[in-house]
Amino acid sequence: MDSTWLRADRVDVRQTEDEHTLILGGAGVHVMLIRLRYDGWVDEVINGAGSVARGPGAWTLIGRELSLEMDSRAVAELGFPRDCRVYLDVDDDGIRLVRAALLEILDCACFVVDTAEGRVTS
Repeated sequence: MDSTWLRADRVDVRQTEDEHTLILGGAGVHVMLIRLRYDGWVDEVINGAGSVARGPGAWTLIGRELSLEMDSRAVAELGFPRDCRVYLDVDDDGIRLVRAALLEILDCACFVVDTAEGRVTS
């Protein structure tokens, strides 16, 4: 399985009546956006160039390491590897923000995530 590490040192969440978006940024640019569009309940990943593809089928957030399992179409459209890994170089509040956003945005995907109460799986 091919893999590469991206790095995000900034996280932000935006929510409107149309969508809920997690923004991962690094070195002053968007690394990746993970978005849920409420119209049709579609989850998507957007790369830094603005290309959009279907969201991951599975994801994990263990410590500060986020892993997203992309399908072959998303790999081709986004240029990310199938096993896309992002190191989250943010504080504990940032990790909590990422965790809460991903649990809502990627609700239908399989996941493993660390919480204050322990490790949770879908």
